[in-house]
Amino acid sequence: MFISDLDCLENEEATVVDGILLLMITTLEMSGFQFGDIISYKTRCKVGVRYKHFAVYVGDVNICGKKAGQDIYEQAKKYHGKSCKFAKLTMNEEPEVNNYLDDYTDPLTGETYGKGDDKDIIKRIIETHQNCRIYGILHNNCEHIATYVRYGVRVALQLNMTGEGLIFGNDKFDKKRLLEYLRSKSKCPSHHKN
Repeated sequence: MFISDLDCLENEEATVVDGILLLMITTLEMSGFQFGDIISYKTRCKVGVRYKHFAVYVGDVNICGKKAGQDIYEQAKKYHGKSCKFAKLTMNEEPEVNNYLDDYTDPLTGETYGKGDDKDIIKRIIETHQNCRIYGILHNNCEHIATYVRYGVRVALQLNMTGEGLIFGNDKFDKKRLLEYLRSKSKCPSHHKN
């Protein structure tokens, strides 16, 4: 069978593109993080309050507003000016993947949560980056942004993992069942009594 020069060129281009994609995926997997992962950092304590910081891993994906070397998207605690930003992942803060809503099925809605499509994740990053609201611990914090970017829903659970009345920013979840689900997946023993 005769293959034209054009066919060879197209095949070579496809092979190069496939190789680049494979390299990108391998690089992401080697770091332990993949595009769209929610990253949480070691629990911090300030003024007697324990909290975690959340971000979304974006790696080397080209996104409007992101500069070379920036591999996470986050909302910083800033009360004036733009608080949604791209930044560099720092390993000294002990980041880990924390995609805690993956595979959760809410009994009230029947909806099962998982990572959104990459195009939708990029769209939500651009949306929140261009229209970032002022930071608010109860309704617009780093965890709300991270869950919105990955899942398309805003929710923050860390404010009080022992009280189902304190899941802020989203009333559509069966809060008691969600906390039971998260406790069942927890790496740490729960001190909560049912």
